[in-house]
Amino acid sequence: MKKNLISMETFVGAGGSYLGLKKAGFKTVYVNEIDKNFTKTLIHNNKKDLENCLIDIKPIEEIDFKHVRKKLNLEKKVVDLIFGGPVCKGYSLAGVRDPSDTRNTLYRHQIRMVSEFLPKVSIIENVPAMRTSLILKSGIEKNKLKEISYVWKQLDIFKGVKAKLTKEGKKLSKKELANYNLIKNKKKKFEEFVKENSLSVIDDIKLSLEKIGYKVHVENLNAAWFGSFTKRIRTFVVAIRNDLDKDFEFPTITNFNFKDKLNGFNIVKNPKPFRTIKDAFNELDYKNKNSHLNDPDNIPMNHNEKSIERFKLIPKGKNIVDVMNKVPKHLKISKFYSRGCTMRLDDNTPAPTLVPGHSNFPVHPYEHRSISVREAAQITGFPSNYKFFGNHTKRCEQVGNAVPILLAHALAQQCKKIL
Repeated sequence: MKKNLISMETFVGAGGSYLGLKKAGFKTVYVNEIDKNFTKTLIHNNKKDLENCLIDIKPIEEIDFKHVRKKLNLEKKVVDLIFGGPVCKGYSLAGVRDPSDTRNTLYRHQIRMVSEFLPKVSIIENVPAMRTSLILKSGIEKNKLKEISYVWKQLDIFKGVKAKLTKEGKKLSKKELANYNLIKNKKKKFEEFVKENSLSVIDDIKLSLEKIGYKVHVENLNAAWFGSFTKRIRTFVVAIRNDLDKDFEFPTITNFNFKDKLNGFNIVKNPKPFRTIKDAFNELDYKNKNSHLNDPDNIPMNHNEKSIERFKLIPKGKNIVDVMNKVPKHLKISKFYSRGCTMRLDDNTPAPTLVPGHSNFPVHPYEHRSISVREAAQITGFPSNYKFFGNHTKRCEQVGNAVPILLAHALAQQCKKIL
Protein backbone atom coordinates (compact mmCIF):
# COMPACT_ATOMS: atom_id res chain seq x y z
CA MET A 1 0.00 0.00 0.00
CA LYS A 2 1.15 3.53 -0.73
CA LYS A 3 2.69 5.41 2.17
CA ASN A 4 0.48 8.44 1.54
CA LEU A 5 -2.91 8.16 -0.07
CA ILE A 6 -3.97 11.28 -1.98
CA SER A 7 -7.14 13.07 -0.89
CA MET A 8 -8.97 16.27 -1.83
CA GLU A 9 -11.69 18.06 0.13
CA THR A 10 -14.50 20.48 -0.58
CA PHE A 11 -16.42 22.44 2.11
CA VAL A 12 -13.54 21.52 4.45
CA GLY A 13 -14.55 24.00 7.19
CA ALA A 14 -12.29 24.13 10.25
CA GLY A 15 -10.94 20.66 9.51
CA GLY A 16 -13.03 17.96 11.22
CA SER A 17 -13.03 15.61 8.22
CA TYR A 18 -9.49 16.73 7.30
CA LEU A 19 -8.17 15.57 10.69
CA GLY A 20 -9.99 12.25 10.36
CA LEU A 21 -8.47 11.61 6.92
CA LYS A 22 -5.03 12.69 8.11
CA LYS A 23 -5.27 10.30 11.07
CA ALA A 24 -6.03 7.49 8.58
CA GLY A 25 -2.89 8.29 6.54
CA PHE A 26 -4.30 10.42 3.72
CA LYS A 27 -2.29 13.33 2.31
CA THR A 28 -4.63 16.16 1.33
CA VAL A 29 -3.40 18.07 -1.74
CA TYR A 30 -6.41 20.36 -2.25
CA VAL A 31 -9.04 21.96 -0.02
CA ASN A 32 -11.91 24.29 -0.84
CA GLU A 33 -13.54 26.59 1.72
CA ILE A 34 -15.03 30.05 1.13
CA ASP A 35 -15.24 31.30 4.73
CA LYS A 36 -12.04 33.16 5.65
CA ASN A 37 -12.39 32.43 9.38
CA PHE A 38 -12.80 28.70 8.78
CA THR A 39 -9.80 28.74 6.43
CA LYS A 40 -7.68 30.68 8.93
CA THR A 41 -8.47 28.09 11.61
CA LEU A 42 -7.58 25.19 9.31
CA ILE A 43 -4.27 26.71 8.18
CA HIS A 44 -3.16 27.91 11.63
CA ASN A 45 -3.57 24.46 13.18
CA ASN A 46 -2.17 22.45 10.26
CA LYS A 47 0.59 24.68 8.81
CA LYS A 48 3.19 21.97 8.27
CA ASP A 49 0.81 19.45 6.70
CA LEU A 50 -0.75 22.05 4.41
CA GLU A 51 2.52 23.56 3.12
CA ASN A 52 2.12 22.01 -0.35
CA CYS A 53 -1.68 21.90 -0.36
CA LEU A 54 -3.63 24.06 -2.82
CA ILE A 55 -6.12 26.09 -0.78
CA ASP A 56 -9.00 27.34 -2.91
CA ILE A 57 -11.30 30.03 -1.46
CA LYS A 58 -13.58 30.46 -4.48
CA PRO A 59 -17.24 29.35 -4.37
CA ILE A 60 -17.37 25.80 -5.71
CA GLU A 61 -19.76 26.91 -8.49
CA GLU A 62 -16.98 29.11 -9.93
CA ILE A 63 -14.14 26.58 -9.85
CA ASP A 64 -12.68 25.23 -13.09
CA PHE A 65 -11.63 21.75 -11.95
CA LYS A 66 -9.78 21.03 -15.17
CA HIS A 67 -7.56 24.02 -14.37
CA VAL A 68 -7.16 22.77 -10.78
CA ARG A 69 -6.07 19.33 -12.01
CA LYS A 70 -3.47 20.89 -14.31
CA LYS A 71 -2.22 23.15 -11.52
CA LEU A 72 -1.78 20.11 -9.26
CA ASN A 73 -0.16 18.21 -12.13
CA LEU A 74 -2.37 15.18 -11.52
CA GLU A 75 -3.52 12.66 -14.09
CA LYS A 76 -7.08 11.36 -14.02
CA LYS A 77 -7.66 8.35 -11.73
CA VAL A 78 -4.64 9.21 -9.53
CA VAL A 79 -6.53 10.74 -6.57
CA ASP A 80 -7.64 8.16 -4.02
CA LEU A 81 -10.43 10.04 -2.26
CA ILE A 82 -12.54 13.17 -2.71
CA PHE A 83 -14.51 14.09 0.41
CA GLY A 84 -17.04 16.91 0.85
CA GLY A 85 -20.05 17.94 2.86
CA PRO A 86 -22.07 20.56 0.91
CA VAL A 87 -24.06 23.21 2.80
CA CYS A 88 -26.89 21.44 4.66
CA LYS A 89 -29.24 24.33 5.53
CA GLY A 90 -31.50 23.69 2.55
CA TYR A 91 -32.13 20.11 3.69
CA SER A 92 -32.35 20.66 7.45
CA LEU A 93 -35.65 19.83 9.15
CA ALA A 94 -35.11 22.95 11.27
CA GLY A 95 -35.59 25.15 8.19
CA VAL A 96 -38.35 25.57 5.60
CA ARG A 97 -36.75 23.16 3.08
CA ASP A 98 -37.34 25.41 0.08
CA PRO A 99 -37.13 23.11 -3.00
CA SER A 100 -35.90 26.05 -5.11
CA ASP A 101 -32.96 26.82 -2.76
CA THR A 102 -29.85 26.85 -4.98
CA ARG A 103 -27.74 25.48 -2.09
CA ASN A 104 -29.62 22.19 -2.46
CA THR A 105 -27.72 21.36 -5.64
CA LEU A 106 -24.17 22.26 -4.57
CA TYR A 107 -23.37 18.54 -4.54
CA ARG A 108 -23.54 18.65 -8.35
CA HIS A 109 -20.36 20.72 -8.36
CA GLN A 110 -18.61 18.13 -6.25
CA ILE A 111 -19.74 15.49 -8.75
CA ARG A 112 -18.36 17.75 -11.47
CA MET A 113 -15.04 17.62 -9.60
CA VAL A 114 -15.28 13.83 -9.35
CA SER A 115 -15.93 13.65 -13.10
CA GLU A 116 -12.72 15.61 -13.77
CA PHE A 117 -10.40 13.74 -11.37
CA LEU A 118 -12.09 10.30 -11.39
CA PRO A 119 -10.88 9.40 -7.88
CA LYS A 120 -11.05 5.82 -6.67
CA VAL A 121 -13.55 6.85 -3.97
CA SER A 122 -15.93 9.80 -3.62
CA ILE A 123 -17.70 10.63 -0.35
CA ILE A 124 -20.53 13.14 0.03
CA GLU A 125 -21.54 13.82 3.65
CA ASN A 126 -24.64 15.59 4.91
CA VAL A 127 -27.55 15.65 7.36
CA PRO A 128 -29.87 12.60 7.34
CA ALA A 129 -32.69 14.82 6.03
CA MET A 130 -30.82 14.90 2.72
CA ARG A 131 -32.23 11.40 2.08
CA THR A 132 -35.80 12.76 2.00
CA SER A 133 -35.05 16.09 0.32
CA LEU A 134 -36.35 17.06 -3.10
CA ILE A 135 -35.03 19.45 -5.74
CA LEU A 136 -36.93 20.95 -8.64
CA LYS A 137 -36.27 19.57 -12.09
CA SER A 138 -34.51 21.74 -14.64
CA GLY A 139 -36.53 23.67 -17.20
CA ILE A 140 -38.96 25.36 -14.81
CA GLU A 141 -39.70 29.00 -15.67
CA LYS A 142 -37.71 31.57 -13.69
CA ASN A 143 -40.86 33.41 -12.60
CA LYS A 144 -42.29 30.20 -11.18
CA LEU A 145 -39.06 29.54 -9.27
CA LYS A 146 -39.16 33.07 -7.86
CA GLU A 147 -42.76 32.59 -6.71
CA ILE A 148 -41.94 29.31 -4.96
CA SER A 149 -38.86 30.80 -3.31
CA TYR A 150 -40.84 33.87 -2.16
CA VAL A 151 -43.60 31.76 -0.53
CA TRP A 152 -41.19 29.48 1.33
CA LYS A 153 -39.10 32.45 2.53
CA GLN A 154 -42.17 34.35 3.70
CA LEU A 155 -43.26 31.35 5.76
CA ASP A 156 -39.81 31.25 7.35
CA ILE A 157 -40.09 34.96 8.22
CA PHE A 158 -43.56 34.46 9.73
CA LYS A 159 -42.21 31.54 11.77
CA GLY A 160 -39.61 33.84 13.32
CA VAL A 161 -42.10 36.66 13.91
CA LYS A 162 -44.58 34.31 15.64
CA ALA A 163 -41.81 32.95 17.86
CA LYS A 164 -40.66 36.44 18.84
CA LEU A 165 -44.22 37.52 19.67
CA THR A 166 -44.80 34.36 21.73
CA LYS A 167 -41.63 35.13 23.68
CA GLU A 168 -43.11 38.59 24.43
CA GLY A 169 -46.52 37.14 25.32
CA LYS A 170 -48.14 38.55 22.18
CA LYS A 171 -49.91 37.22 19.07
CA LEU A 172 -50.05 38.07 15.38
CA SER A 173 -52.35 40.99 14.54
CA LYS A 174 -55.46 40.26 12.44
CA LYS A 175 -53.72 41.67 9.37
CA GLU A 176 -50.56 39.61 10.01
CA LEU A 177 -52.64 36.48 10.61
CA ALA A 178 -54.55 37.02 7.36
CA ASN A 179 -51.26 37.41 5.44
CA TYR A 180 -49.85 34.33 7.16
CA ASN A 181 -52.88 32.23 6.15
CA LEU A 182 -52.66 33.58 2.62
CA ILE A 183 -49.02 32.48 2.33
CA LYS A 184 -49.86 29.05 3.79
CA ASN A 185 -52.61 28.58 1.21
CA LYS A 186 -50.23 29.59 -1.58
CA LYS A 187 -47.76 26.99 -0.34
CA LYS A 188 -50.45 24.28 -0.43
CA LYS A 189 -51.16 25.13 -4.08
CA PHE A 190 -47.47 24.97 -4.94
CA GLU A 191 -46.90 21.68 -3.10
CA GLU A 192 -48.69 19.66 -5.78
CA PHE A 193 -46.63 21.39 -8.48
CA VAL A 194 -43.43 20.71 -6.54
CA LYS A 195 -44.37 17.07 -6.09
CA GLU A 196 -44.92 16.62 -9.83
CA ASN A 197 -41.81 18.56 -10.87
CA SER A 198 -39.16 17.41 -8.42
CA LEU A 199 -36.72 14.57 -7.95
CA SER A 200 -35.00 13.02 -4.96
CA VAL A 201 -31.61 14.49 -4.06
CA ILE A 202 -30.21 11.02 -3.30
CA ASP A 203 -31.53 9.59 -6.58
CA ASP A 204 -29.98 12.49 -8.47
CA ILE A 205 -26.61 11.92 -6.77
CA LYS A 206 -26.69 8.16 -7.38
CA LEU A 207 -27.65 8.45 -11.04
CA SER A 208 -25.04 11.15 -11.69
CA LEU A 209 -22.24 9.09 -10.11
CA GLU A 210 -23.34 5.87 -11.79
CA LYS A 211 -23.23 7.61 -15.19
CA ILE A 212 -19.52 8.40 -14.74
CA GLY A 213 -18.63 4.88 -13.62
CA TYR A 214 -19.23 4.50 -9.89
CA LYS A 215 -21.08 2.08 -7.65
CA VAL A 216 -22.91 4.00 -4.92
CA HIS A 217 -23.56 3.10 -1.28
CA VAL A 218 -25.70 5.23 1.08
CA GLU A 219 -25.88 4.91 4.86
CA ASN A 220 -26.46 6.86 8.07
CA LEU A 221 -23.64 6.57 10.62
CA ASN A 222 -23.69 7.56 14.29
CA ALA A 223 -20.43 9.15 15.47
CA ALA A 224 -20.82 7.52 18.91
CA TRP A 225 -20.47 4.08 17.25
CA PHE A 226 -16.82 4.86 16.55
CA GLY A 227 -15.71 6.34 19.86
CA SER A 228 -16.87 9.95 19.50
CA PHE A 229 -18.26 11.86 22.47
CA THR A 230 -21.31 12.80 20.39
CA LYS A 231 -24.11 10.73 18.89
CA ARG A 232 -24.27 12.96 15.84
CA ILE A 233 -25.75 11.08 12.87
CA ARG A 234 -24.61 11.89 9.34
CA THR A 235 -25.56 10.51 5.93
CA PHE A 236 -22.67 9.30 3.76
CA VAL A 237 -22.86 8.67 0.02
CA VAL A 238 -19.80 6.54 -0.78
CA ALA A 239 -19.05 5.95 -4.46
CA ILE A 240 -16.46 3.36 -5.53
CA ARG A 241 -15.03 3.52 -9.05
CA ASN A 242 -16.20 0.46 -11.00
CA ASP A 243 -12.77 -0.61 -12.25
CA LEU A 244 -11.62 -1.26 -8.66
CA ASP A 245 -13.97 -4.27 -8.71
CA LYS A 246 -14.00 -4.43 -4.90
CA ASP A 247 -16.86 -4.67 -2.44
CA PHE A 248 -17.31 -1.86 0.05
CA GLU A 249 -18.73 -2.22 3.53
CA PHE A 250 -19.33 0.59 6.00
CA PRO A 251 -17.04 0.53 9.07
CA THR A 252 -17.53 -2.00 11.86
CA ILE A 253 -19.09 -0.53 14.99
CA THR A 254 -16.72 -0.45 17.97
CA ASN A 255 -18.86 1.31 20.60
CA PHE A 256 -22.48 0.46 21.23
CA ASN A 257 -25.41 0.91 23.59
CA PHE A 258 -27.45 -2.29 23.48
CA LYS A 259 -30.64 -0.35 24.20
CA ASP A 260 -30.43 0.90 20.61
CA LYS A 261 -31.68 -1.12 17.66
CA LEU A 262 -29.12 -2.02 15.05
CA ASN A 263 -29.89 -3.54 11.65
CA GLY A 264 -27.51 -4.38 8.83
CA PHE A 265 -24.26 -3.25 10.49
CA ASN A 266 -21.18 -5.18 11.49
CA ILE A 267 -20.24 -4.88 15.15
CA VAL A 268 -17.11 -6.05 16.99
CA LYS A 269 -17.44 -9.10 19.23
CA ASN A 270 -17.03 -7.15 22.47
CA PRO A 271 -18.07 -3.55 21.79
CA LYS A 272 -17.02 -0.82 24.18
CA PRO A 273 -19.65 1.35 25.86
CA PHE A 274 -20.39 4.78 24.44
CA ARG A 275 -17.94 7.49 25.47
CA THR A 276 -19.66 10.25 27.39
CA ILE A 277 -19.55 14.01 27.88
CA LYS A 278 -17.94 13.32 31.25
CA ASP A 279 -15.14 11.47 29.44
CA ALA A 280 -14.68 14.44 27.10
CA PHE A 281 -14.61 17.04 29.86
CA ASN A 282 -12.19 14.95 31.94
CA GLU A 283 -9.59 15.70 29.27
CA LEU A 284 -9.90 19.45 29.86
CA ASP A 285 -8.13 21.43 32.57
CA TYR A 286 -10.78 22.55 35.05
CA LYS A 287 -8.54 22.57 38.11
CA ASN A 288 -6.87 25.81 37.09
CA LYS A 289 -9.66 28.40 37.30
CA ASN A 290 -7.57 30.84 35.28
CA SER A 291 -6.93 28.40 32.41
CA HIS A 292 -9.48 30.22 30.24
CA LEU A 293 -7.21 33.28 30.27
CA ASN A 294 -4.82 31.35 28.04
CA ASP A 295 -7.63 29.85 25.97
CA PRO A 296 -10.13 32.34 24.56
CA ASP A 297 -12.14 29.41 23.19
CA ASN A 298 -12.94 28.33 26.74
CA ILE A 299 -14.43 31.62 27.93
CA PRO A 300 -18.09 31.03 28.91
CA MET A 301 -20.83 33.23 27.46
CA ASN A 302 -22.28 36.01 29.56
CA HIS A 303 -25.98 35.15 29.73
CA ASN A 304 -28.68 37.58 30.86
CA GLU A 305 -30.50 37.00 34.15
CA LYS A 306 -33.63 35.57 32.50
CA SER A 307 -31.60 32.96 30.60
CA ILE A 308 -29.80 31.92 33.77
CA GLU A 309 -33.13 31.58 35.60
CA ARG A 310 -34.41 29.34 32.78
CA PHE A 311 -31.25 27.23 32.92
CA LYS A 312 -31.80 26.61 36.64
CA LEU A 313 -35.14 24.97 35.88
CA ILE A 314 -33.77 22.45 33.36
CA PRO A 315 -32.79 18.97 34.65
CA LYS A 316 -30.00 16.91 33.06
CA GLY A 317 -30.91 15.48 29.68
CA LYS A 318 -34.06 17.62 29.40
CA ASN A 319 -35.15 20.62 27.37
CA ILE A 320 -37.07 23.55 28.79
CA VAL A 321 -40.14 22.40 26.82
CA ASP A 322 -40.16 19.28 29.02
CA VAL A 323 -40.69 21.41 32.12
CA MET A 324 -42.67 24.30 30.61
CA ASN A 325 -45.49 23.77 33.12
CA LYS A 326 -43.02 24.76 35.86
CA VAL A 327 -41.69 27.82 34.05
CA PRO A 328 -43.00 31.16 35.35
CA LYS A 329 -44.88 33.25 32.80
CA HIS A 330 -42.13 35.87 32.54
CA LEU A 331 -39.60 33.17 31.58
CA LYS A 332 -41.70 31.26 29.03
CA ILE A 333 -40.41 31.01 25.44
CA SER A 334 -41.77 29.47 22.23
CA LYS A 335 -40.63 26.11 20.84
CA PHE A 336 -38.83 28.07 18.12
CA TYR A 337 -36.40 29.34 20.76
CA SER A 338 -36.30 26.09 22.73
CA ARG A 339 -33.66 24.29 20.70
CA GLY A 340 -30.00 23.95 21.53
CA CYS A 341 -29.25 26.29 24.40
CA THR A 342 -32.36 25.36 26.40
CA MET A 343 -31.38 21.69 26.69
CA ARG A 344 -29.11 20.62 29.54
CA LEU A 345 -26.53 17.99 28.71
CA ASP A 346 -26.43 14.70 30.61
CA ASP A 347 -22.73 14.07 31.19
CA ASN A 348 -23.32 10.32 31.54
CA THR A 349 -24.26 10.01 27.85
CA PRO A 350 -22.77 11.13 24.52
CA ALA A 351 -23.77 14.64 23.46
CA PRO A 352 -26.56 15.20 20.93
CA THR A 353 -25.77 17.00 17.67
CA LEU A 354 -24.23 20.38 18.48
CA VAL A 355 -26.12 22.92 16.41
CA PRO A 356 -23.92 25.77 15.12
CA GLY A 357 -24.58 29.33 16.19
CA HIS A 358 -23.68 31.33 19.29
CA SER A 359 -27.01 30.77 21.06
CA ASN A 360 -27.52 27.13 20.22
CA PHE A 361 -24.93 25.16 22.17
CA PRO A 362 -26.56 23.16 24.98
CA VAL A 363 -26.46 23.98 28.68
CA HIS A 364 -23.53 22.68 30.72
CA PRO A 365 -24.37 19.54 32.82
CA TYR A 366 -23.76 21.35 36.14
CA GLU A 367 -23.27 25.05 35.53
CA HIS A 368 -26.01 27.47 34.48
CA ARG A 369 -24.47 28.45 31.14
CA SER A 370 -24.10 27.07 27.63
CA ILE A 371 -20.96 25.06 26.98
CA SER A 372 -17.95 26.95 25.63
CA VAL A 373 -16.42 26.64 22.17
CA ARG A 374 -13.59 24.58 23.68
CA GLU A 375 -15.99 22.18 25.41
CA ALA A 376 -17.97 21.74 22.18
CA ALA A 377 -14.73 21.20 20.23
CA GLN A 378 -13.62 18.58 22.75
CA ILE A 379 -16.92 16.73 22.28
CA THR A 380 -16.45 16.85 18.49
CA GLY A 381 -12.94 15.41 18.79
CA PHE A 382 -10.70 18.41 18.02
CA PRO A 383 -7.32 18.47 19.84
CA SER A 384 -7.52 20.54 23.04
CA ASN A 385 -4.96 23.04 21.63
CA TYR A 386 -6.85 23.58 18.35
CA LYS A 387 -7.36 27.35 18.02
CA PHE A 388 -10.46 28.79 16.36
CA PHE A 389 -10.69 32.21 14.67
CA GLY A 390 -13.47 34.73 14.16
CA ASN A 391 -16.14 36.14 16.48
CA HIS A 392 -17.94 33.87 18.93
CA THR A 393 -20.69 32.94 16.47
CA LYS A 394 -18.16 32.05 13.77
CA ARG A 395 -16.15 29.87 16.14
CA CYS A 396 -19.31 28.07 17.23
CA GLU A 397 -20.23 27.50 13.59
CA GLN A 398 -16.83 25.96 12.90
CA VAL A 399 -17.33 23.39 15.63
CA GLY A 400 -21.04 22.82 14.97
CA ASN A 401 -20.48 22.26 11.23
CA ALA A 402 -17.55 19.88 11.66
CA VAL A 403 -17.70 16.16 10.97
CA PRO A 404 -16.68 14.42 14.23
CA ILE A 405 -13.03 13.47 13.75
CA LEU A 406 -13.35 9.82 14.79
CA LEU A 407 -16.34 9.33 12.48
CA ALA A 408 -14.37 10.66 9.49
CA HIS A 409 -11.40 8.51 10.56
CA ALA A 410 -13.46 5.30 10.77
CA LEU A 411 -14.86 5.85 7.28
CA ALA A 412 -11.43 6.75 5.84
CA GLN A 413 -9.92 3.61 7.38
CA GLN A 414 -12.62 1.53 5.72
CA CYS A 415 -11.92 3.16 2.36
CA LYS A 416 -8.21 2.28 2.70
CA LYS A 417 -9.13 -1.41 2.61
CA ILE A 418 -10.15 -1.17 -1.03
CA LEU A 419 -7.41 1.19 -2.21
